[in-house]
Amino acid sequence: SLEEELETTLFIRQKSGVILSRDGFEYLPYLKSVQANLDNLRTKKQEMKELNQSKLRIGTFTSVSRHLLPSLMKEFIEMYPNIQFELYQSEYTNIEQQLIEGTLDLGFTCIDAIKQIHYQELYYDEMFALVPQNHVLAKYKVLSMEQITKYPFIQLDEGEYSLPVQTCKELGLPIQIKHKVYDDSTILAMIRQNLGISILYQNALSDYDDLCLIPIQENLFRHVGIAYNNYDTLSYAGKTFLDFILKRTPKILKDKTSFHII
Repeated sequence: SLEEELETTLFIRQKSGVILSRDGFEYLPYLKSVQANLDNLRTKKQEMKELNQSKLRIGTFTSVSRHLLPSLMKEFIEMYPNIQFELYQSEYTNIEQQLIEGTLDLGFTCIDAIKQIHYQELYYDEMFALVPQNHVLAKYKVLSMEQITKYPFIQLDEGEYSLPVQTCKELGLPIQIKHKVYDDSTILAMIRQNLGISILYQNALSDYDDLCLIPIQENLFRHVGIAYNNYDTLSYAGKTFLDFILKRTPKILKDKTSFHII
């Protein structure tokens, strides 16, 4: 086949065996180079399949970082020990923009805030009101947004999209935003100091037993998904982890009763 392609004789065929022709000797270094590159290509293909030295850049937020992502990473690393993760905690709109720009491979985000990219929904979680035990609202078993908006409010900073703020706009209720804070733990500490009340996602909370967690009449839910800009242009590592997330998330969250699986 090579002789036909190169239009020359590469081998001199004798009764005692086969030897290279003059042209064969001339072509030999180039053919060795082609073979070496082919071997390297096959090796690289195998490395990609095994995700050797691959890096995944993941956008995330608090509740995913605490309750889902560590378990996903642990199981994935057991399968692909050489995978590297870079985690970037940010607000929803920033995660979407970073996915569009290509600085993130995948992003966990609130799908209601997604405007341009693709996503797969994973679960949804509920928001609850949190007030100090000595607060006037602490005696209620359920609170309405109208009751909540009458008191100084500490807003969870979710960027441009905030479910409590959005709900108040839809209901035509003014909200007294006293403080805006990104970190849930900081908000809990501020509530303990009577600096205001708040509405937070139950899945993001820990160590709040000294506060009152009260359901909200309007049923505020956040729908969480895994987002990506373009599946076709995802790296092999990105596609593999995305498929793994979709397969394993329901099983990981099954025993966490506060999560609502899709």
